[in-house]
Amino acid sequence: MIRIFTTLISLSFVVNLTVEAQPIDEVLGEFGPVRVETLELEPTVVKTGDPITQVYRLRFPDLVSEGQEIIILEDRMAPEALPVHPFEAVSLMVDKRRIEDEHIWDFTYGFRLVDPNKMTYLLPNFSFYYLIRDLGEDIEDAEVQQVDGGQGLIRYVTSITDEPLLDIRDTIELGNFSGRATVFQTLAWTVAPLPLLIWLVMLVRLARKPKMVSLEKQQEEDELARLEAQIPVPPSIWEARRSVHHELKTLQSLPKGVGGDRLLACQRSLVLALRDYLLADLPDLVPGDTSLDMQRHVERLEDGPRKTALGVLAGRLVGYQRGLECGQPVMTVRPSEEVQELVDALSQLRPHVRLLNRLKSVVGVAGLPSTGR
Repeated sequence: MIRIFTTLISLSFVVNLTVEAQPIDEVLGEFGPVRVETLELEPTVVKTGDPITQVYRLRFPDLVSEGQEIIILEDRMAPEALPVHPFEAVSLMVDKRRIEDEHIWDFTYGFRLVDPNKMTYLLPNFSFYYLIRDLGEDIEDAEVQQVDGGQGLIRYVTSITDEPLLDIRDTIELGNFSGRATVFQTLAWTVAPLPLLIWLVMLVRLARKPKMVSLEKQQEEDELARLEAQIPVPPSIWEARRSVHHELKTLQSLPKGVGGDRLLACQRSLVLALRDYLLADLPDLVPGDTSLDMQRHVERLEDGPRKTALGVLAGRLVGYQRGLECGQPVMTVRPSEEVQELVDALSQLRPHVRLLNRLKSVVGVAGLPSTGR
């Protein structure tokens, strides 16, 4: 045992003497000017989603005074570019400082474990890339060199996490399909309204399309339209009153001893004029009512000057209508008095006379006397 201890002490002295005998430049040339110190990993026991912090400290001298420059390629140490499966690099902070002629850069990485198996994991090491170029030399001409960082042990204990939604990057890269998804979404929103648009167009065309009817139905409609066109428009009350006055003048102007045919024709025209006037003055009557129907309707009206005047017209209409049905004109002893009676009845039905009679009935005065035409 003493022999072994003595041998180890001798070997250590030999190694120290050998190192002291070598120049510093040869030692730096063997390991490179850039050195990496891997600090303590925190924490060493994690669960799913827990952040893991690892600091790598880079030390390299300032060679500007010697006409050279060391350039650290930071873009190659980006978190998304690190090959650290089954871990995932999620963040990076770089702290740069200089102490005398030495640069010290701290690369603080944030990692996350993405493997669900409960076991102890080794955080893989990765390389830090740098260039050594002469001042004034193009960067493209300088040779890329690298130095590896250290490793660390992580113990994974459970898959329970405190975060409700855990965004863990999958180790399989499936690509980016956002452009294709946008194209298909635009196509879907363009095609979706087309069935409704086609349905609306067909509905409009169907509504505007003329309906096909049979020849017989078309002929019936044409005949009905022709008959409706032949039906005269009922005259207004002013036109009907004027027509009655005209027929009364014609009847009064007939000479004595005129023939029965001419008198019958005159009374026929007077019957038509009286019917038109009663239909215009009494809106409740219909064209199909007979002269007796009109007389009964007048008898049901409220008592007053208007009922009396309408009763005179309806009574003469019934009398003339019976003569026409028998084919014999109505003979009167005094035609001028009969005509004057009808004229007075028409005068009582004028709007201003009816208004005045209504006012007098309110104050209790008798109706107006006959005013003639």
